[in-house]
Amino acid sequence: MLRQLVGLATRFLLLRAAGVPMKHPIRGDFDTAVTEAGVNVTFKPTNSIYSFYRLAESEDVARLGPVSLGPVRHAGPSGDTEDYPSDEVQDMAQRIASEIATSVWSVQDEKAADKLTLRRYSIGGDDDVIE
Repeated sequence: MLRQLVGLATRFLLLRAAGVPMKHPIRGDFDTAVTEAGVNVTFKPTNSIYSFYRLAESEDVARLGPVSLGPVRHAGPSGDTEDYPSDEVQDMAQRIASEIATSVWSVQDEKAADKLTLRRYSIGGDDDVIE
């Protein structure tokens, strides 16, 4: 891990010294996939996959946001984010995962709450079932 970080830092400095500008990620560089456990965000230029897990405890969500970073899989030939600053890529992936998680899971939580509320009220006879 340390060797990889030193390699990335060295590469960054060499690119800077050579006058090669770093690329910066944009929203269109990412694809997302929502799973039961969380959100996977793929950085398309390098095929790096950032996995984020859903946080359920309200204190954790208040402190950290709706998701927590899990494993990162770099699939590109260089095994990193290539000409993109890795911290920028990871930060954007986190923002995207948080936005997606908030919108998807808030709707799911509302639907679950509505079902619980409706079950407390009987509208018809005992044979009425609310699913």
